[in-house]
Amino acid sequence: MKIRLLFALFVAVSQLACGGEDAAVASIRNGFDDPSADRQPPWTFCETRYNGVDFGRIAFGAESEAREVQPGFDFVLMVASFGDPGCPMATVLPLASRVREETVAGQRRTITIDLPNHQGPCPPMGIQPLPEETYERIRSLWPEFEFEPYASRADNGGCAP
Repeated sequence: MKIRLLFALFVAVSQLACGGEDAAVASIRNGFDDPSADRQPPWTFCETRYNGVDFGRIAFGAESEAREVQPGFDFVLMVASFGDPGCPMATVLPLASRVREETVAGQRRTITIDLPNHQGPCPPMGIQPLPEETYERIRSLWPEFEFEPYASRADNGGCAP
């Protein structure tokens, strides 16, 4: 009887410590360094968030630490800097994954954001534009970057004239 009780207690504590069966684990990879792509734009992800969890800064070609997330669908939201890993205001733009990414309970997943899997506010060469709702989510998460309202998003400093 004591062994069963200890085993049940061990399982319960393990599930609490590991997030239980309802959690998923995700990491975000900055895949803009893909050598098979036509070009490799030098984006640094200054801020990154997925499904309510912050993943922080992710350098060009790097991968974030794995983090526990709630299973479900969401865009990967980012503030990214083009060509300057220091993330100065003049080079940053709001970006997001092109589709809502999915994580499943018990899954460990790496989400790669690359040339075909992103959208932005001032898309060059046919990149899908951010929907207004996604753009405004990014503005509300990181107001310190002072992105222009959706209607004037092409006026952001990082947008090419």
